[in-house]
Amino acid sequence: MVRFFYNLLIHTIGAPIILAYYAPKIIFNGKYSRSLRGKLGRLPDTFPEDSLIRPVVWFHAVSVGEVVALAPVVREFRKLAPDYTIIVSTGTETGQEKATTSINDVNAFIYLPIDFPVFVNPVIDRIMPDLFVLMETEIWPNLLHGLKAKGAIIALANGRISDRSFPRYMKIRPFLARMLGKIDAFLMVSATDKERILDMGAPSERVQVVGNTKFDAALRNFSEETLREAQGILDVDENDMVLMAGSTHPGEHEQILDCFIKLRKGFPDLILVIAPRHVETVPSILTAINDRKLEAPFVRSSFESGARRGSSNIVLLDTTGELFKFYSVATVVVMGGSFVPRGGQNILEPIVWGKRVFFGPSMEDFRDARDLMTAVGAASEARDLDELCISVSQALKDVKHSMKLGSLGREELARHSGSAKTTAHLLFDLVSPAEKA
Repeated sequence: MVRFFYNLLIHTIGAPIILAYYAPKIIFNGKYSRSLRGKLGRLPDTFPEDSLIRPVVWFHAVSVGEVVALAPVVREFRKLAPDYTIIVSTGTETGQEKATTSINDVNAFIYLPIDFPVFVNPVIDRIMPDLFVLMETEIWPNLLHGLKAKGAIIALANGRISDRSFPRYMKIRPFLARMLGKIDAFLMVSATDKERILDMGAPSERVQVVGNTKFDAALRNFSEETLREAQGILDVDENDMVLMAGSTHPGEHEQILDCFIKLRKGFPDLILVIAPRHVETVPSILTAINDRKLEAPFVRSSFESGARRGSSNIVLLDTTGELFKFYSVATVVVMGGSFVPRGGQNILEPIVWGKRVFFGPSMEDFRDARDLMTAVGAASEARDLDELCISVSQALKDVKHSMKLGSLGREELARHSGSAKTTAHLLFDLVSPAEKA
């Protein structure tokens, strides 16, 4: 009965909203055109339907962040199950791009259909997964119902419940509890996330704390060759002072530029690298730079045509999928998504390079990494723009101390790795008990 009302709601209210949101973007911008067929329940023409070797394991990671968490899990799972069929789905095109370039030895990549029975059920019927794994927390009632109806085992991996989401979930607890009852294993990031999923109605005997697989993902990507590539593109070396602002959102670009102007009074050769979370905000950043009468920035994509940074002290990253690489050249990192109420962004990527990180008051979506790194001094909160400028200035005045704190963060990160391997073993145990008996 609950699912009946859910479907009534999404068909009468959800469908028009979805159409109104997607249609203009597809028609006028071409956005989502690559994922449209998949979202409507069509598998790729190259999908190897006739050669799916069982067991079939289907992993789902909605977007880039979840794909990052998934990559080391798939790597470890493949070691345990070299002959299994592994399928990876994403909900976004950027997530799909990240998945296809960072996850190897997968039989197929697909898009997750919109959660309407007419789109979801045909895909489930064609894949018939033995195990379905959701990364982090994404509850789709029709998907879960269809999977369970076909006998699939369902697991939630790297599970976390954000501070912002938890109150909303609790408002619909009776409905959620029924959905969570369909999930066979909850592998949670932290004790806080475990308690929250239990409060939401998950069966206690199915819930355990495993840790954050993003710790493993960050360590895996470390490479001196990557550092040299980034230095070449940005035309910097180890003697340059670089302030990297990563994954910035509207409302933060301007704050970062104002802080940069203040910092240049004490550090005239300071180089600012701005990497917006969404590249479509690049025009507004250019406008903000022009309004402040700053020099024209070096735009990363222009490097491909032979341009160099030259004397410009501002670099604007207008490409996707490269942020981790450019963290390697930073002296100090300011993490975006935290000075506006967005929940923060992943501070582990700069930490793996041994960088000191500053963030704003909104880091609730990454509280485990935040708490771990602030405890050793590798990351620090700045409550506002003024405090940020003071903190960054102090860090630039004593680069050796900042590097020491960054190194402590990297060491702490290494000590907390290993959850991907544990997760893979637990998932393997779910799908293959008969093989081990």
